[in-house]
Amino acid sequence: MTLNLPDNFFKVVTSIIEKKINYVFEPHHIFIFLIFIFIPLIIFFVLTIIGSLVYKRYQDDKFVKNINEIEEQINSFLINIIFTETDNTTLKKTVKEFDKKYINNDERLKKYVFEKIIHIKENINDMYEHRIILIYKYFKFDKLTDTLIRKSGWQDKSEAFYHYQSLDYKIKKGHIKRYLNSKNPQLKSNAIIAYISLSDEKFSYLDNFEYPISKADELKILNIIYKKKAIMPKNIEQWLDNKNVSIVAIAIKLMIRYKHKLTNEQTIKLLQNEDKKVRKETIIASSELFNFEASNILLEHYPKETSHKNRIILLNTLSKIGNENAIKALQQKIKTESNIEIKFALIHCIYNIKKTFFDTYKYVTKTEEETIQKMLLHIKNPYLN
Repeated sequence: MTLNLPDNFFKVVTSIIEKKINYVFEPHHIFIFLIFIFIPLIIFFVLTIIGSLVYKRYQDDKFVKNINEIEEQINSFLINIIFTETDNTTLKKTVKEFDKKYINNDERLKKYVFEKIIHIKENINDMYEHRIILIYKYFKFDKLTDTLIRKSGWQDKSEAFYHYQSLDYKIKKGHIKRYLNSKNPQLKSNAIIAYISLSDEKFSYLDNFEYPISKADELKILNIIYKKKAIMPKNIEQWLDNKNVSIVAIAIKLMIRYKHKLTNEQTIKLLQNEDKKVRKETIIASSELFNFEASNILLEHYPKETSHKNRIILLNTLSKIGNENAIKALQQKIKTESNIEIKFALIHCIYNIKKTFFDTYKYVTKTEEETIQKMLLHIKNPYLN
């Protein structure tokens, strides 16, 4: 089959693109377009992707091979410069020579060595932090961090925060502070964690912190405080009065950590908080710290608690710290409680305080007896299906 292009074919195509004329393609023109333009473009695109993947695989294999060849030298060098005392001039010269010999502007290798340094810093206690920071600067890794923090993406900035945090580079707090009120929640979260980690202010930054803190970030903040082996903040009781419920929750968890019981007055006030999260943490604190004095306070609060989950936690707490008064107050609720989960928690609580209570309990109906006996069976045999 012979394909004859019209004399004005390309002119017509150009005109159509420029929307100058209205031209209807004939079937063989579409066939020509597919054979000579569309299909070659598709083939070129597929070959480009395959070529890119092959090249990337080649580069990855080459990098792994290079790492395997110099891994021992890298480890030996880093251990030597980190733990051997030398003057700064000698240290700088040694780093420069190693950099020129092994890294030689290879960005991936540079990042690999940097991650090695951070790994050593994070896993060995009581290191001379100033020396680590000098090594970081002599390798010019600080330029890598500066580049990241100047980028627009929150992931890049967060990675820069991680560098400062891992190196305990306190002087860089100022670079992080501007992002504490960022509209990007992920960036703000990472900035808060890094800022607190680098803080020498006994966490006073939290005093006036106005924004909600996620549960994950709460755990990170607590972990930072534990790692620093800091003493309990002196202003911890002021945190209990903070308008930010996240700060109140952190304060209660810290008091549990440091085995510092809430006073009766504090417990009463916290149980009156409108936020169910604060009430929950207060109840848990009474349980974790075995605050037997709080038993009557919790009993009084029980009918006022609007959260079903909190009621169950409260009953579980009373099962640990409750007494005969708890049994007297709760036994009447067995017959009136309609929520099956709360009813189970009630039975469990009373049984834990007094194992023989249900031996003499007077059931109103046969159905009630069967229900409670089934619950007791599960309480006595928790692995029962």
